[in-house]
Amino acid sequence: MAREPVYCPCGRSGPTAESLCRPCRQRAVEEHGARLAGLLAHVTYDHRAVRLSWTGPDDHPSAFTPRVHFTAPDVLDPYGATIALRWFDHWADGQLIAACAAGADDEHLLALSVAQAHYALATLAVHEVGEWYTYRGHQVYPPHRPDPYLPHDEDGGPDGNGQVVLWLTYGGASGPTGDKPRASAIPCVAGRPVNRDDIGTLPGQTLILAPHAITVTPPRTTRTAHTPWTNPRDSEDPVELALRDIHQAMVMSELSVVAAHLHLSGAPVLAQNPDPRQGGDGIAWAAFLTYDG
Repeated sequence: MAREPVYCPCGRSGPTAESLCRPCRQRAVEEHGARLAGLLAHVTYDHRAVRLSWTGPDDHPSAFTPRVHFTAPDVLDPYGATIALRWFDHWADGQLIAACAAGADDEHLLALSVAQAHYALATLAVHEVGEWYTYRGHQVYPPHRPDPYLPHDEDGGPDGNGQVVLWLTYGGASGPTGDKPRASAIPCVAGRPVNRDDIGTLPGQTLILAPHAITVTPPRTTRTAHTPWTNPRDSEDPVELALRDIHQAMVMSELSVVAAHLHLSGAPVLAQNPDPRQGGDGIAWAAFLTYDG
């Protein structure tokens, strides 16, 4: 499908809606690069062998974008040595330097930086859950799939969320319209939705499938979350819905870990409170998953 041409504010055609053309970007980096680099040093994440870093002003063309470095077991060799990986190696996004060029103040730039870092870390969390979440030995929501419109890796598909789409909102905004939350109930398939022994999870993640709720404890923590089962509609397969409920519980558990350890000037900055009228410190955030597979 043909795309409409996108233009830099100077009038030249640019690659994305967020990017400046090369000459304007270079001028913006020369004028604002030191200031932006100083601000980005305040947005940090370092927890459970996952670390956030930012590219510097000389790393053209992907300057000032979040990079996530992490050490994890290989899903193909879970008992072998851990491997070091990077996330968003090729994510070229000029939003931050473009915002500088447009006159954004420090508060706006920091808020945008936190949102970009949160997106990078949260997408990694969804991807890793997809890597390890299996039912009877098969991935439930594979994180890789062929896509003719995106760059492909050696697995034959792009890195990302695969069949799962992650939406993040801030400041109390609701998720995208579509599937509405349904009242919780107990799906009944031979007395329980699925057998726990058939489920594979993230290394170190504790999963308990109780009659009334799913209990998830993230690796290396005692912080436990309880998620009620969803009541299936007449046309839905209760097992498929139960597997989706388990996936959402696992993902939301990991997203809570991310939010708790994303720091601005050394302190947590995100609060999982979708209604700012309820009070609380930090930037309110909410997550919503859709399944397009």
